[in-house]
Amino acid sequence: MRFLSQIQEDTIPIILGLGALHSVRSLVVSPIGKPVVIVWEPLPEVFELPAFQTEIEGLSEKAKENGFTLVLVTGITPNWNEIKEKLSLSTREKVPINQKWTLYVTPSYERYFSNLIEECRENFLSQFQSQNTNQNTIQHFRKVWTHNYLKNKSTLGKTNEAIHWFQSFHGTNSHVLFLGASPGLERDIESIKKQRNTFTLFASDTSIGYLLKHSIVPDYILSFDSGRGTLFHFLVDLPTTIPIITWLGGSPCLFELPNPKILVNTGHPLDQIVAFYFQNEKGFHWPHIQNPSLNLLGMMISITKGILNRNLVLSGVSFVSEFGKSHCGGTGYERYYLPQLHRKQSMESFTKRLYSGVRKGKNQLVWDELLSAKTTENIQNYSELTAFNTNKPFEQTVELNTFQGFPPRISDLAKWANQDQSGIIHSKTLNVWLRFSLG
Repeated sequence: MRFLSQIQEDTIPIILGLGALHSVRSLVVSPIGKPVVIVWEPLPEVFELPAFQTEIEGLSEKAKENGFTLVLVTGITPNWNEIKEKLSLSTREKVPINQKWTLYVTPSYERYFSNLIEECRENFLSQFQSQNTNQNTIQHFRKVWTHNYLKNKSTLGKTNEAIHWFQSFHGTNSHVLFLGASPGLERDIESIKKQRNTFTLFASDTSIGYLLKHSIVPDYILSFDSGRGTLFHFLVDLPTTIPIITWLGGSPCLFELPNPKILVNTGHPLDQIVAFYFQNEKGFHWPHIQNPSLNLLGMMISITKGILNRNLVLSGVSFVSEFGKSHCGGTGYERYYLPQLHRKQSMESFTKRLYSGVRKGKNQLVWDELLSAKTTENIQNYSELTAFNTNKPFEQTVELNTFQGFPPRISDLAKWANQDQSGIIHSKTLNVWLRFSLG
C-alpha cells in the first residue's frame, strides 16, 4: 500500500484506517524500526466487528515479536494527549518527548473521509508536535531550506569535495569555549587571547570577523542560518583550514568556500531521508542532533555532549543589547548596513531592532534553557570563571568523529520527499529541481 512507502525514519506513524488489514500485516512482517505504530480506526461499524478485534489481537502479538508496539485507537474523537502520555510511560526512553509523529492515511479513507483527516491534522495531531516548533518560521523558510539543500548538494557534487558527516565530539575533562557576538565579547577579548590555547574554541559565524581582527582563530565555526545575510559574516580573509559546522540546508555561500564542511543531521525531513539512506545503503549511523532552542548556542551544547566532564565556557552570549549596541564590532551587520549610513543615521539605529534591552520571545526561551542547563552541567560565563582553573592543560584533547560519504541522488531524495506530509519540504521547489537536475 502507498502509505507504507511514505513512512520515514525518525517519526512515529499514526495510520488512519485499516481497510482490508493486509497492509498492516505487511508492516508487522517487515517492521521499519519504529518502537510504536498507532493505527486509528474511527468507524464503530468496523472496530466493533469480532473478526476485526481478533485480527488486531493477532497482529499486536506479532508486532511485539518483531520489537515494536502496535496500538489501536478507536472512535472519531480520541484523547491524543492521554494516549501520548501512556505511550511515553510504557516505552520509556524509546519515545523521547520531542519525537516526531506523522499521520499517514490509507487510500480509501483519504477519498471518503477528507473532513475527518483535516480535523485530525488540525486538532489531534497537534498534541504530538513539539511546542518549540515555530510554525511561522517553517512557513517562511521552508522554500529556502529546500532550495538550499538541493543546491548545496549539487555544488558538492561538482567540486568532488570530501564531506564529513558529523557523529560526535569525544574527550574528557576538556575546556570548551563558545563565542557568540554580543557586545560582551569585546570585554573578554584580551583575556581570551591570552588563554586561547586552553580551550577548544567554537565560534558563531556572526563573531568570526571580530575574532580574526584580534588574531583569534577558532577551532570550529558554527553556521546554520539559511538566509542570504550569512554571506556578509564571511566577507573576511577567512583561513581555509577552519572547519565549518553546518547542514545541507545552510547558506549556499558556505559551500563555495574551500574550508572543510562538517554536516550535522538537524532532523529536517531531507536529513531524515539521507540518514535512512546511509543506514540502509552504507551501514553508517548519522545521528539526529537535538536542538530545541533553535540557536547556535543550543546546537553547540548538543554536539559537544559526548565530551565527558566538559567544562563549557561562554562569552558574547546575552541576547540583549549592551552598551547601546546589539552586537560586537566587525560583524556582517556592519558590512550589510554600511551603504545606508550617514551623519544622521548611525549603525546602532539599524541594529537596535535585532536585540532590545529586554529578552523576549524565542530569546527568552533560549536564555531560560541555558539557566536550566547551568544547574546540571558545568557551564559558566567567561567573565565569571571560578569553578576550574583555565591554566590547567588538557587531560585529553577533543576528538571529532565523522564518516565520509555522499548523499543520494536528487531523484532518489525526491522519491521519498515528494510523499512527505510535514509541510516542511517545499514540494514545488523540489519538483523544479528534479525536472532540471541530472543527479
